[in-house]
Amino acid sequence: MTQKLSSIIILLGAPGAGKGTIAQHLKDKYEVCHFSTGNLLRNEIQRGTDIGLKVKEIVASGGLVGDDIVSEIVEKNLTGAVAEGLVVLDGYPRTKHQAEVLDAMMFGKLKALIRVIEISIDREALISRLSQRLVCSKCGNTYGPIDGRSVCSCGGDLIKRKDDEEATVRERLKKYEEETLPVSGYYSDRLVRVSGDGAPDEVAQNVDKLLGSFGIERRR
Repeated sequence: MTQKLSSIIILLGAPGAGKGTIAQHLKDKYEVCHFSTGNLLRNEIQRGTDIGLKVKEIVASGGLVGDDIVSEIVEKNLTGAVAEGLVVLDGYPRTKHQAEVLDAMMFGKLKALIRVIEISIDREALISRLSQRLVCSKCGNTYGPIDGRSVCSCGGDLIKRKDDEEATVRERLKKYEEETLPVSGYYSDRLVRVSGDGAPDEVAQNVDKLLGSFGIERRR
């Protein structure tokens, strides 16, 4: 069994760059605790906690959950998990302010544990990838043109989501560049870029090599 190493890996990258695929790879191949912001919020709602009730009310009214609430939930979950070993954050921080709050958590003790992996991909290639993406209407798996599928492996029909239309994709990328891209600059001293242009297996192998250089080994 590999030795546990306390580290926080933050996955950055534009929508469709492959963060979700890499997050799943890390869950499958490493001893990690994976935190997705969306899942953390849903868990609080399902458990009926005080903060979960606040989130439920905000979502029901069509509002956006604020930085303070998201950061509070992240800190609540990180406090115990970071003592157990490797933690992967997916979807947080989304803004420079959130990144600053994360650095200050646990009286600043988390800052030295953070390493950032940014999945980078050419902008036009990313637009092409997203605008050709199909999603399973049953299980949510995504497929690109290289998969050559008309139905999902689970048997569900593949559909094109409205937010994957080219005009919508360009607007999503514009918002990402305005709000989330500055996070890369904030983490410039702790960030390593991995190309997301290759096949998923190739990108995963490059991430494995990078984690190996951090002293983080795959599950044996």
